[in-house]
Amino acid sequence: MLVERQPSLFYSMVAISIVLALFIAIIPIAPGYRVLRPELVCLLVIYWVISAPQHLGVTFAFIVGFCQDLLEQVSWGGHALALALVAYICLNSYQRIKSYSLWHQTLWVSVLIGLHQVAVNWVQSLAGYHAPMPALLASIVISSLLWPVVLIGLRRFRQRFRLI
Repeated sequence: MLVERQPSLFYSMVAISIVLALFIAIIPIAPGYRVLRPELVCLLVIYWVISAPQHLGVTFAFIVGFCQDLLEQVSWGGHALALALVAYICLNSYQRIKSYSLWHQTLWVSVLIGLHQVAVNWVQSLAGYHAPMPALLASIVISSLLWPVVLIGLRRFRQRFRLI
């Protein structure tokens, strides 16, 4: 039996998840706890690009990153460049990443998030911002630990509603 896919519901789910992640990214947090905020937008871009590379790609990641730059009121292009770079790597290796076990994927995602952090902080350093190394490492570790939850949760949601 042929399973009918629902592209409009798929794109709605992508948009809703990204908007929620952007909202979480701008929620005010006490300065001492900011290092514990995961890079949820980056995790979702990685997930969606790996899950549907024929529908979402570098342009999608760039637009999401630019929206994040605007919402966080940081130097324009930092998140856009970083997410586009991460999406490009994901597009070139999505078959390999999908074949890895969950823990190997988590390690791969930690490398991608680290690359994202380096690119964002490089662009922001041109504007005079300097992030301390422990904050960057904490964000990478927390985001990597969140990857299995994002992967399993969104995969189950997609299977339940028969999305692309």
